[in-house]
Amino acid sequence: MPVMQPPTGPIEITDPNNVPDVLINGPFNVMNTGGMVHITFTNVRPDDGDLFSGKNPPRLRGAVACRLLMPAGVANQLVRTLADVLIQAAQSSEPASTQAQPPATNDKSENRSRPGPINFD
Repeated sequence: MPVMQPPTGPIEITDPNNVPDVLINGPFNVMNTGGMVHITFTNVRPDDGDLFSGKNPPRLRGAVACRLLMPAGVANQLVRTLADVLIQAAQSSEPASTQAQPPATNDKSENRSRPGPINFD
């Protein structure tokens, strides 16, 4: 059986099926399943029966909106990328005079501005 080699250059991305955006506003779950990471996202919304019966306020229900299954290495890269993007967004929204400065330290310990990679192995 031939072994697939990793790409050596950029990969072209297409969206021929126009995959829809999914709203995620509820609880989520992350599970390690033998080298794969399984993430389940939910969407919380009013109960349909309560809406159409006129119950006020309607009960809220959570519905699974999306499930992602990826290798642990891809999940690690996702964690690092999300952390970087969120840190940059927070820093760019702060006024320059109030941006957090790293704490002064007299020891040789490493000062991290973001969490390190999460190892799912």
